[in-house]
Amino acid sequence: MNFGFILIIISLAVIIITFILNLLFKNKRYVKYIPAVVLFPFMIYNFITMYSVTSENFESLGRFVMGILLLAACASSLIASITFDITHRIMGRRK
Repeated sequence: MNFGFILIIISLAVIIITFILNLLFKNKRYVKYIPAVVLFPFMIYNFITMYSVTSENFESLGRFVMGILLLAACASSLIASITFDITHRIMGRRK
């Protein structure tokens, strides 16, 4: 499989989760930011342990790739949350 394809699938999955949270909790504005907040510590953990793990068996490379995947998921969730927030504000002003 192509790495870009995997990034797109992960990004779409996180955007769908964020969209579902947006639909379920329309009145609570900050619930849609939960996926980004939850993924951020895991991303930081993978990037930090990448340097502290021994170099054998390419474990640090695996941690780096996992950190990149979590970075893409966190960024796309954050972008989707902000976009949903802005569209919700715009729709609220029109009514």
